[in-house]
Amino acid sequence: MKDMIGCNYWASHAGPEMWADWNEEVVRKDLGKLAEQSLDTLRVFPNWRDFQPLTPHRGQKGSKLGYIEKKQNSYYLDEMMLTRFGIFLDLCHAQGLRCIVGLLTGWMSGRLFAPTALLDKNLFTDPTALLFQQRFVTGMVTRFKDHPAVYAWDLGNECNCLSECADRDTAANWTSLIANAIRAADPTKPVVSGMHGLTADGIWTIADQGEACDLLTTHPYPRWCAHTYHDATLSLRTTMHATCETKLYADLSGKPCMMEEIGTMGPMICSDEAAADFIRLNLFSGWANGSRGLLWWCANEQTDLRTSPFFENMIERELGLFYADGREKPVVEELRRFSAFLKTAPSLPKAKEDAVCILTKDQDQWGAAYMTWCLAKQAGLTLRFCWCEDELPESDLYLMPSVSGLNSLPLDRYEQLQEKVRNGATLYISNDDGIFSGFEALCGLKCLDSGLYDDRRTVTVDGVTLPFTRKDRFVFAPTTAQVLYRDSEGDVAVSVNALGKGDVCYVNFPLETMLLPMHEAFDTPYYTLYRKLFGLGEKDPHLALTVHPAEHGEEYRVYVNHSKEVLSVPLPEGATAIYGDPKAIGPYDACVVSCP
Repeated sequence: MKDMIGCNYWASHAGPEMWADWNEEVVRKDLGKLAEQSLDTLRVFPNWRDFQPLTPHRGQKGSKLGYIEKKQNSYYLDEMMLTRFGIFLDLCHAQGLRCIVGLLTGWMSGRLFAPTALLDKNLFTDPTALLFQQRFVTGMVTRFKDHPAVYAWDLGNECNCLSECADRDTAANWTSLIANAIRAADPTKPVVSGMHGLTADGIWTIADQGEACDLLTTHPYPRWCAHTYHDATLSLRTTMHATCETKLYADLSGKPCMMEEIGTMGPMICSDEAAADFIRLNLFSGWANGSRGLLWWCANEQTDLRTSPFFENMIERELGLFYADGREKPVVEELRRFSAFLKTAPSLPKAKEDAVCILTKDQDQWGAAYMTWCLAKQAGLTLRFCWCEDELPESDLYLMPSVSGLNSLPLDRYEQLQEKVRNGATLYISNDDGIFSGFEALCGLKCLDSGLYDDRRTVTVDGVTLPFTRKDRFVFAPTTAQVLYRDSEGDVAVSVNALGKGDVCYVNFPLETMLLPMHEAFDTPYYTLYRKLFGLGEKDPHLALTVHPAEHGEEYRVYVNHSKEVLSVPLPEGATAIYGDPKAIGPYDACVVSCP
């Protein structure tokens, strides 16, 4: 599966109405303009309402007669729409553009586009709805599976928005049903999730999507994702988001993942110049951390469209690569430059992972993962994420950030984790309100008392004073632990306890999740605590590094600058820069180095 650089596409003259309001000449010009920018991949959308126009027909006393005036084929697909889609694919192929086809496009930009006959049904549970979804998928895939422009089949656009879904079993069954229908018709092409807003634990889970699909997807818009729209567009927190979420999906699913939709959501969120800086950074950061591609949302402005949802929804109108008059936005140049870079760049080996971050039950898993990723990158670590019910990967360092609740992880994983520590690993725990059995033996601290408080204290680490907050106060006395730092009230704040050949580091406040509501939290050097506990050297906290071991002892290093300043790094002896200047890494830019 190759890296993909491109955009999501609706025709410039009509948006989601492009199939009903078909204009081949406009589409031809659109695709030619996109191909000129060296983009290689489009995500495209056969509008479900138009391609399977089901209208309920009733007889006497409401008896069911059928769903269309005349069934055109066994899949209830409209032949005119199929012909137009075939022409569209021919045009894409002529321009060298490959397509990810978002099959069940029943949700788009704030509006439901399901067929009329299904609008009052639950699309995940109603048997009639499920029957016609399978027919739609089978008919579309069968018809176009051999077309050279079709690269992959996407379940559809953010299908978890189609209807209410009551439980995880329903979501998993629906996903498997659609994925299996695709594979039955075409076993040769990847099945792409197309979802957004997946979770580690809940209804629409990362693991269930990974079980059914070959490629997972993130739609990491800062405006819409939890905990991300806090700081400026080009802040460290915001620019870490897309890579962190994409890495989380890949790690928890065991499948590759890509940034399938990304953008800054228009000129009232940030300037076009800031959007260009944003996408440049995310292109390099995603590439370095294993993302399989990046697709901008979307190809064209929709300011002149008078149809729903753009008639009502202002924020969806100004998101294109090109202005309404056809001029390209600054982000186009960044996509073009990065696409050119990939043509000569090395095939980047997987980045070395320095620690495993274990996400636990009863916590905000995304929030904990996101804040831990940011702190780790500031400190100089690259993380691998792991769900607490899965087998623990081998590592010298395990992090359990901001543990919460009574059921944080099952007993077998708890025992396995302790055994890894006894064999020499280091375990880091920061605690919110988590309860641990055998806590004193694990952490070397005896609990004297606890209670609910609104604590606002500080801890000083190597001369740096760090404010912290917590709602659950645990008061400890050390038994076998060494107290490294006490808080401003004299209570244990940070300790370390020897356990077999390894150590357990304990932080007596939720370092990571306490940052979630804070603005500009990463301007305060909380990462200092990670550096001290894990013996890490000094580095600029705004410079994220990934190390990629290659053959014969060689390695690649990718430095990504998450700041507005020009930063520098020492070039190892014999190393050469493949991209950028290590002595002057520009704002929101990168440097790629080959080391012997």
